[in-house]
Amino acid sequence: MSKLTFVDQKNLPEPRRGIPLPERRVEGDPRFLTWDIAKTADGQVQAGVWEVTPGAYRSVKGETFEFCYIVSGVSELIEDGFEPRRIAAGDAFVMHPGFSGVWRVIETTRKLWVSRD
Repeated sequence: MSKLTFVDQKNLPEPRRGIPLPERRVEGDPRFLTWDIAKTADGQVQAGVWEVTPGAYRSVKGETFEFCYIVSGVSELIEDGFEPRRIAAGDAFVMHPGFSGVWRVIETTRKLWVSRD
């Protein structure tokens, strides 16, 4: 069995559909699609593709460490206590454990992600 997993965005598995928890919704009606691509046997490290439609919701990472690479779209991340940061295709960032803020989606946004719980 190969030790490589390629992310073919034109041939993704069936996505999981989701919405923000009601208490985290800030504005609009954002909807999530999550394509799970790979994970470790213990499930602590995962990778996939995620997409969200316009709107805004509170993002709370808890103990999760997540690397993100924006593939398409435009959003704004507003970490509690900091100025908003616009993110768009080509941007990459890490959300550290304890991150809390608002993810405002201006144009449907898709990212590649790797997380560790």
